[in-house]
Amino acid sequence: MGAYKDRKTALGNLKKLVEDPANVLCIHYSQSQTYDDDYGNISPIITSIVIKSLDNKIDKQFAIHFEADKAGIPKDQIQDSYRELELRILKSFNDFVKRHDKSTWVHWDMKNIHFGFEAIKHRYEKIFEGLNDYSEIASHNKHSLFVILEGMYGEKFVKGPDELKELMTSNNSGVEQPLYLTKDSESREFESKNFKSVIDSVDCKVEFLKKALKKLINKQLLIPNKNRYAIFIDVISHPIFNLIGWLATLLGLGAAIYALL
Repeated sequence: MGAYKDRKTALGNLKKLVEDPANVLCIHYSQSQTYDDDYGNISPIITSIVIKSLDNKIDKQFAIHFEADKAGIPKDQIQDSYRELELRILKSFNDFVKRHDKSTWVHWDMKNIHFGFEAIKHRYEKIFEGLNDYSEIASHNKHSLFVILEGMYGEKFVKGPDELKELMTSNNSGVEQPLYLTKDSESREFESKNFKSVIDSVDCKVEFLKKALKKLINKQLLIPNKNRYAIFIDVISHPIFNLIGWLATLLGLGAAIYALL
């Protein structure tokens, strides 16, 4: 698909997102490589999920340490209850999805079983030993902001091994977000029982997704590395360019009237 078609598709998806901000939910989650004998060593456990609505009215956090606190499980014993606590997270998340089955979900490259909605589904199926009334989000209701930006500005719209971090830093005057952790760092922090660091990291990512989407809609999101087509479109659609076009039109009309006199 060419740059023109890629941008047209991305803009079409973006347009759908702005139709009803109250119905748009931004999501991200963390996982850990911590395993026990019951889990097996195939899929990492889900440690936290954060969801925020574009209209700022929903701000939900599901996390293993929150569930442990509710159950009265001490921090030094929490590792003995990972299965039960993850089950609680997944059940709460599933109930939330059921209540918002018409919502549009915006995420950052949550695309497969290694990291994404499929990974969450896999964990749910594994713990419950079957889907057991699992409420799956329809594919047409899931939109990756990464894919939208890639379609609008090209494959290398931001450089670096961690595109989300780089984009966040670019839109924060070049200053890194201190709460931001990579996926591997989140896993290590969880294993060290630094639970607040993990949930703070996931929360700051979702908060940025929400703000980035709003900025993108208002043409205020800073994109570090646009492709040539995107640069061309931005130039010809800039207000100054439009003003020049109007002035040229007026001058041409004036010259035509003068020639008739």
